[in-house]
Amino acid sequence: MAIHFYYVRHGETLFNVIGRSQGACDSPLTPLGIKQAEKTGELLRKVHFDRVYSSSSERAFDTAELILKGSPEIPIIRKKGLKEMFFGTLEASGSVDGPAMGECWARKDFTEYGGENREILEERIRFTFYEIVRECEDGDNVLIVSHRGYFYYMLEALFGWDLDEVERKDPNILVTLVPNASVARFDFDDIFHLIKLPSTELG
Repeated sequence: MAIHFYYVRHGETLFNVIGRSQGACDSPLTPLGIKQAEKTGELLRKVHFDRVYSSSSERAFDTAELILKGSPEIPIIRKKGLKEMFFGTLEASGSVDGPAMGECWARKDFTEYGGENREILEERIRFTFYEIVRECEDGDNVLIVSHRGYFYYMLEALFGWDLDEVERKDPNILVTLVPNASVARFDFDDIFHLIKLPSTELG
């Protein structure tokens, strides 16, 4: 059984622009974010998607709708399991609100503030993707629209990367790895195989 995944981060949002965290909370796409999603839709126009899944967050669902605009009707399945890491009471905070957000990111642990940590999120990622696999058929092309941090933790949860080692080599990787409306590619055939890191070119 082989399933082909196309993973897209949502387009730019208001919180991206003003430097606020957005995990479980939400903010709308900006005009640029809308254009980014439309451009990604053009990039993926020749791919026939058998299934489309989106984080239940508005910014991801709106991006999915824009990507599919003009395509044959296909339902977008919302999954809460695809939502960004939950930051608890630090949701919507920014650098002006103090060091807590940065300290939690460094520890990969927001449980002190009622949110998730690395282990909780990675377990959610594995559960969600194996649930999606069970819903798919051999040869399916699957579009996933989700979030930056979520993909970052997928590297460890699904592909076996050591995030601590990755960060030692490149401390800024979380900031640069997943541009808005970028596309990553991976397959599943008993295990998950990463084919292409996020890029705004399909290649």
